[in-house]
Amino acid sequence: MIDTFTEILTQKTKKMGLRTASMMADLLNISEDSAYRRIKNPRSLRADELIVLAKEFDIDLNKLAQTNPNWLSGEYKPLNFENYTSSDFYKELEAKLDRCIHLPHSQITYGAKEIPFFYYMWFPALAAFKTFIWNREFIKNPKFNSGPFTFDSKLESPHIKLAEKYLKVASHEIWSYETLYSTLYQIHHYKECGMFENTEIGKRVLQEYDQLVELIHNQAEMGCKLNPFIPNFKGAKYKLYFTPMINSDNSMIFHTVKDKVAVVCSQMSGVVISDCSQWVCSTEHWLKTCKENGTLLSQTGQGARNKFLVQDYKTKKKMLDL
Repeated sequence: MIDTFTEILTQKTKKMGLRTASMMADLLNISEDSAYRRIKNPRSLRADELIVLAKEFDIDLNKLAQTNPNWLSGEYKPLNFENYTSSDFYKELEAKLDRCIHLPHSQITYGAKEIPFFYYMWFPALAAFKTFIWNREFIKNPKFNSGPFTFDSKLESPHIKLAEKYLKVASHEIWSYETLYSTLYQIHHYKECGMFENTEIGKRVLQEYDQLVELIHNQAEMGCKLNPFIPNFKGAKYKLYFTPMINSDNSMIFHTVKDKVAVVCSQMSGVVISDCSQWVCSTEHWLKTCKENGTLLSQTGQGARNKFLVQDYKTKKKMLDL
């Protein structure tokens, strides 16, 4: 399947008059040498990289998978506002969490391009804002183009169960500066463009984001997951890493005593959920690389933890006038 994918990719780039290695380097933010190595050894392509390239050149991964059903026992699902919505995605995540909870000693490894979805669910205004961003900016749902972002303060997050269940599964999360700042930039952009219905809504979203960052800091300090609304609550074990590397997608490994499942989610491309070795191994290898080149912020990493989640965060907010 991988060999066929790269053959199709090369054919398409040649028809467009492009050099495959140069194109791949630009799209994946890698050097041309790294791109050449992927072309010569297609199986070194990570799962998230396949998604990016497939989206850009309209290559149907599902059809390719059918040529070798043992290679991909999963499905590539393009994100849209009709057939596969954010609610559908959250339901699948909940099913994976249920399985981890049911099977003891399970663990989730999460390479986060943005702060993990589960945390937003504690904070209703922030969760609604991120859903609005996803639908308006990425999925291009026309229903969200009719006006600015507004929020009904009486409503709770519809997916609060995700946050509660995530507390019960041990996790290793791998963050970069982009993970922490991407939502700040979105809030700043909406504030500057007048895309909040009023200033109070913008303040509420930012306040809840501050609370989320504080929650992460406290979790890393304690080494366990916390419920922001239940004092002295201690959930599953928690480790937070900072990596200088760039996560091109939100990549997760749900690891139980019986199996491993990879979930690779790109806001621009789609979602792959699979237990096949190619997706799991490529995703796991990338997350391991990020860990090895990163810094553990949990428990013993007080200096680095405070710099990343307190000092640098405050500096970025001040720079953005937030």
